[in-house]
Amino acid sequence: MEKLLKRAKKKNHVPLTKSDRKRLKKIYKEEMVKRSHLVRIAAAWIITVPASACMAAVLFFTLRGLFV
Repeated sequence: MEKLLKRAKKKNHVPLTKSDRKRLKKIYKEEMVKRSHLVRIAAAWIITVPASACMAAVLFFTLRGLFV
């Protein structure tokens, strides 16, 4: 958000009103929330996929040992 405001200031644009700044801040916060959700989803995949693979391997070798 700061970069956008600095760029606007350098280009001599009309200064943003208080309501415009609030809207910009709200949009910026929404983007941050989306990124944090993405990180949580990626972490969940990184943890659950290997864990389920290990559980499947244990089950496979257990059943294989019982029937052989």
